[in-house]
Amino acid sequence: MTDRRPSATELLSTPGALLSRTHLRELGLERRAVDAVYRALPVVVLPGYSRPLIRVEDYVQLVESSMYRGDRVRFRAS
Repeated sequence: MTDRRPSATELLSTPGALLSRTHLRELGLERRAVDAVYRALPVVVLPGYSRPLIRVEDYVQLVESSMYRGDRVRFRAS
């Protein structure tokens, strides 16, 4: 029996999975990007657990809706 934790990329394809800030860093986001993700999405805070989490589905939807494909005007947030 292995006690291996799933990687962030494995969690992205796991329905209902939760991601931590560490997972987002593992996916290549720098600290400011991780902070932006946490500001943009609902955060799951479990009683007795100090690390906030986000739902995979919310993260994937945020990334998809933030994609620039040349079919819309990109804006710069201030």
